[in-house]
Amino acid sequence: MSTSSISKSLLTSVLSVYFLLTLLVTCVQVVAEYYDTKGMLVQELQNQQSTVSDSLARSLWEFNSPQVEATAEGLINISAIAGVIVRDDTGAVLINLGDTLPISELPVKPAENFTISERNGLFGYFSTLIFEFSGNSTMVGDITLFSTRDIAIDRIKISLYFIIGNAVIKSLFLILLFSLAFNRMLNRPMHDLTNQIRNFRLDDLKHSRLDLKDQRNTEFLMVEQAYNQLLDNLEDYQDDLQRTQQQLLQANRQLDEQNAMLEQEVARKTSSLSQVLVDLERRKNELELRQEKLEREIRQRQLIEQDLRDTNTRLQNSFTALERAQYQLLESEKMASLGGLVAGITHDVNTPIGISITAASFIRERITKLEQALTDKSLTQAQLQEFLSTGNEGLELLENNLSRASDLIGSFKQVAVDQTSEAIRDINLKKYLQDVIQALRPRLKNTQHEISLECADDLNIRCPAGALAQIFTNLILNSLIHGFEDTTQGKIAITITREQEQLAITYSDNGKGLTAEQMDHLFDPFFTTKRQQGGSGLGTHIIRNLVSQTLNGEIEADSAPGRGLTYHFRIPVIFL
Repeated sequence: MSTSSISKSLLTSVLSVYFLLTLLVTCVQVVAEYYDTKGMLVQELQNQQSTVSDSLARSLWEFNSPQVEATAEGLINISAIAGVIVRDDTGAVLINLGDTLPISELPVKPAENFTISERNGLFGYFSTLIFEFSGNSTMVGDITLFSTRDIAIDRIKISLYFIIGNAVIKSLFLILLFSLAFNRMLNRPMHDLTNQIRNFRLDDLKHSRLDLKDQRNTEFLMVEQAYNQLLDNLEDYQDDLQRTQQQLLQANRQLDEQNAMLEQEVARKTSSLSQVLVDLERRKNELELRQEKLEREIRQRQLIEQDLRDTNTRLQNSFTALERAQYQLLESEKMASLGGLVAGITHDVNTPIGISITAASFIRERITKLEQALTDKSLTQAQLQEFLSTGNEGLELLENNLSRASDLIGSFKQVAVDQTSEAIRDINLKKYLQDVIQALRPRLKNTQHEISLECADDLNIRCPAGALAQIFTNLILNSLIHGFEDTTQGKIAITITREQEQLAITYSDNGKGLTAEQMDHLFDPFFTTKRQQGGSGLGTHIIRNLVSQTLNGEIEADSAPGRGLTYHFRIPVIFL
């Protein structure tokens, strides 16, 4: 039967799960990046259509074919546009440039604009062209702009390289870290333990004792103590055996003395000699039986000690495996919470960035027209004033949306760094918790739930900021998922005050609350009311561990059905 190292088996199992998760997350990121880029391309097509629709409609109304062709050629030169189809009001194709779908797949006379889904690597935006004259609106044709899958992929190449490189670097670092940890914490102590056990000598029990130097692992210390206790027991058994042997020798000496006395009195006590010999023989047999019984007891105790030692080893291995599994589950729960924040903040950041790109494209188009008019010497003061007006509006829109994206990324950045770090740093508590709440806004924006924070503006402290971020993230997510399940207008109130050298924190919501039976198991690991919906049952368990172990504080909870859930914390911190 082949055997393998425990450390290698554990390392292989952990890294296999990690690689699968990394591959899955990387694939999801790649797909999400592609669809986000595709959405921005469709938005660019729509913006380009909005930019040229007025001039193109006038050209079709005036039957100015050269102007229509010039406009279409200008559009096809834009990097986001791969194809252009322009038709008149009768459905006749006037312009068909670049990569486009067959004309038969386009609508004959659609009533409204719409986005064309991806087919054969092509997708686009269809729009009717309306010319307004004397207060009347007339459809003079339509325009369809196309983009391709290749354009989308070209735009996300750098992001793809970054995502894949990031996954590879993290994987290599994790392999090195786990290899060093397993070698230091398991292989080296086990090798030292094996070498010392091999030096066991029954005739020298004192120098056969285990001495695992510089070893802090409880499991190896327990093995050392159990093994040394066994040697102590063996020494006791050897002492008992020596005492028994001495008693046997003493009995033999007594027997010799009695034999001598019998020989001296043989002539005088011949009649009683046989009885004396029988008594002596019986005593000798009793002594032999006692010796055999003692030897059997020693062997039996040795077998029992061996069974106990084997059982203790199996129990210690099982306990170690359970502790590691619990630690891994806690770390997975923390990373899952951080992953939810990443997904939400990414979606919110895409909107202002997309608007900024559109504004930049619009300003570039206006600059191009102004440059063309200047080249043709047809630039008028009205055109220049119009460019300055629209340019200022576009720049203002660009600045506002870039500032909004910067605020979102800044509030999320420090919260994300703190949740994956145990560093102690100085923070303004109110500003820091506002950043945590801001990072969770994507989970609240489509709801009517409210979060109120009551905290002094000048409350500056030094503490493990990541622990605070993880605690309030789990509390708010628990309220949203569990407490507000049947509530459309949930309210969360956070109150923080200073009491001497401690923070007194009260967190409450007006959710559905918990029963008395559920409150008894609130902080138990793996207890959840959402087992069938994928709940892990580790949220409140992590909160209690962070408060009591990381922050050295105290936590209490109070709830009843229909009265929401309230937490009370007391945390010692350093006030600045």
